[in-house]
Amino acid sequence: MHIGNLDELRKRAVEKLGAGNHGFSENFQDGFRAVLHELQTYQIELELQNEELRRVQEELVETRDQYVDLYDFAPVGYLTLGDKNLIEEVNLTMADLLGEERKSLLGRPFSRFIFPEDQDIFYKHLRELSGTKSRRVCDLRMQRKNGDWFWARLECVPKEKRHKSGMRLRIAVNDITEAKRLENEIIKAKKLEATALLAGGIAHDFNNLLAVILGNLDLAKEDMLLGRSIAKGLQTAREACLSAGNLTRKFLTFSAGGEPFKEPTPAEAFITDAVSLALAGSNVNSESSFPEGLWPVVVDAGQMTQAIANVISNAREAMPQGGVIRIRAENVDSIPGKNRELPGNQDAKYVKVSIQDQGVGIPEDILPKVFDPYFSSKEMGQEKGMGLGLTVAYSILKKHGGFIDIASQPNIGTTVSMYLPATDKPIVSLETRTEHTPLVNNRILVMDDEDLIRMVTRNMLERLDYDVEVACDGEEAVELYLHALLEGSPFGSVILDLTIKGGMGGRETIKRLKEIDPHVRAIVVSGYSNDPVMANFKEYGFFDALHKPYRLEDLERSLRAIAHACGKQFSRV
Repeated sequence: MHIGNLDELRKRAVEKLGAGNHGFSENFQDGFRAVLHELQTYQIELELQNEELRRVQEELVETRDQYVDLYDFAPVGYLTLGDKNLIEEVNLTMADLLGEERKSLLGRPFSRFIFPEDQDIFYKHLRELSGTKSRRVCDLRMQRKNGDWFWARLECVPKEKRHKSGMRLRIAVNDITEAKRLENEIIKAKKLEATALLAGGIAHDFNNLLAVILGNLDLAKEDMLLGRSIAKGLQTAREACLSAGNLTRKFLTFSAGGEPFKEPTPAEAFITDAVSLALAGSNVNSESSFPEGLWPVVVDAGQMTQAIANVISNAREAMPQGGVIRIRAENVDSIPGKNRELPGNQDAKYVKVSIQDQGVGIPEDILPKVFDPYFSSKEMGQEKGMGLGLTVAYSILKKHGGFIDIASQPNIGTTVSMYLPATDKPIVSLETRTEHTPLVNNRILVMDDEDLIRMVTRNMLERLDYDVEVACDGEEAVELYLHALLEGSPFGSVILDLTIKGGMGGRETIKRLKEIDPHVRAIVVSGYSNDPVMANFKEYGFFDALHKPYRLEDLERSLRAIAHACGKQFSRV
């Protein structure tokens, strides 16, 4: 009988009881009333419980709806990855970030939406997550359906499946494109601040060199009038000019310029040169250790010599009373520190060059600043010590895909470790030619928009017994080259300035010349070494590249190389 009929039952019972005793004792009637009251109480309790259950159910539905709304319309993207990193769950924000319909994302590999160049970052992140239950974060670029990309910060937490073996990966995705942009703006601001400081030091150093040049030229002029020898003064002025050129190259290297021309090179040779260069005339000795089987390094030997010499010079300055600097080179095929961010592959090969001094050391709070330009307790403008030395070394290593590390203990010394990209493949040496055959065609075309450069280059080439014609821009150079070809007196070599103000420069000119003569031999010259043409000149059709200012011997060497390539050699008379 339904509990709702208890009232009727009671009514009938009361009527029956009112008609007489009916054989029921008074105790029985009292018990019946008690049971009836208890049943009525249960009915009320059940009704209250049903009402509470309905209320809780409504709250659960409301909470679920709120959760769904919070999940779908959260300010960050949420998704869950299952087996093979396939997307099992995804919220609307994530779908909007990717420019996709939510349904179309389910069951697709998450890696499909990672920017191609950042795939390695994601898989490295997955390897770090394996075997851990802690939250891990990584930044990478993701690609939208329309091909656009954005910077994303992934916060990942592994979760075990409840009813199956294996793991799920819950990921929160933040669009940090704007944060990255602001970060770059801050970096640019710091760069400008550093450049302002750098400019002061550069101006001081450059003016000192100009004073040396002008002073010696004035003395040479006076000596010439008095009939004295001017060779010494001119030589000093020449050395100052070369130092000025070296200073500008250092500035370009720091300012994201100076692209290296990288090729396999024995490390021992340029390290030895750097030691000799940095310690010449000092009271500091060196001890070098080069093991057998040292890998060749893939570097620009000139730039790397400069980088190592800068570090050694810095070590020398830290030892005013003299001492010993120890240089050690060794092969390494692993990177120290799991979290070190490198421009190259963690599994790449390096030659580690360690430079250890016995100086005063660097305080711990100063270490992070040692790569800032002209950061030093010395007066600004001293192009030594911590002036540009470590800054330039850092920039050079970064451009080569290597890195530099520093450790120091006050009153004990400092060790600078430089990691140079290496290869275990042997260097293929070119056969040295010894025959000296006269160059049949010694005609050279020079293109430059500066009158003084054209004049001095013509004089240098004529001193080397070349027949020279000059052009002020690419159009004139192409016209002269074509005319000479048609007249049957072609040019054997062409020297092209890379940048022509208001005219056609070397890059465009060589294309035109290649159309006229596919066998043209051209040398590109520039005072601005950060252009990729200067580092990768062969890819642009040039035979060689010369950096301004160049010496007479540099010009002669480059032209001899052209003669070698032609199977002939012009011998200077």
